[in-house]
Amino acid sequence: MSSASFTTKALSVLAALTVASAPLVAASPAHALANARNVTGSSTTSDSIVRLHIGNTACTGTMITPTWAITARHCIPEGGIAGAAIGSSTLSQFQQVSQAILHPTADLALVELPNQASSNTVDLYGAHVQPGENGQAAGWGGYSAFGQNVAQQADVQIQRRVVNVPSPDRTAVLLEGTVSNGRLVRGDSGGPLYINGQLAGVLSMSTDVENDALDGTVGWYIPVAEHAEWIAYYTGKHIAPIAGAPAELVDATANPTFIPAPQPFTGSSIGGWALGSS
Repeated sequence: MSSASFTTKALSVLAALTVASAPLVAASPAHALANARNVTGSSTTSDSIVRLHIGNTACTGTMITPTWAITARHCIPEGGIAGAAIGSSTLSQFQQVSQAILHPTADLALVELPNQASSNTVDLYGAHVQPGENGQAAGWGGYSAFGQNVAQQADVQIQRRVVNVPSPDRTAVLLEGTVSNGRLVRGDSGGPLYINGQLAGVLSMSTDVENDALDGTVGWYIPVAEHAEWIAYYTGKHIAPIAGAPAELVDATANPTFIPAPQPFTGSSIGGWALGSS
């Protein structure tokens, strides 16, 4: 495959963020898990999550190789100080970001770190995601919005594969999922959708409606299986052939999204925000 097969855009960065840069988090324009729980499960999923800051944007990412993380393209502003901290605790130290490669059409970006990460990395989910499949959302929005010192996770059930979602990009092909045992809020953009401990999607959008009680109960994810060739090309990651075929594509304007009310939270919490049940 020639380098002309993909259109890219690289972002040069100035320096790594340090702990002193933390006030940038409060100004994050990006989408956190509220009423959720601490990231648990395999060390792979807890060690591979990334707290990402570029300019005044705070987002979430996932390590898919020892030096490459994947996140949402809209998390990458034009220039600015950039850094990434790997792992589910705020004790993780920031390191410099070398470059970002933006997908030409999808809301995806690859972020390269100069030092090989000692943490685990995740593989891509080996099949095209189908309606009815269950997974977990994870993100650092709880830190951005509420000062939580552990990454949070909630449960997601995929409802359908959609296009023409009322949004800035109606051409985007997305996996639509309802969120339970937590709600998506700002700071989770770019975060992973895990199915069976593997990366099935990257968070692009969540509900933000006039009725605040419905915010964050639906998330739309970029299906990484449909962009596996692009990911492999730039990261060098070996990705086995993806099983099955993409689900039927539904027009989300002609068939509007059902936005559920939040389900009661069953974990431990104080003041309405989860501490986690692990």
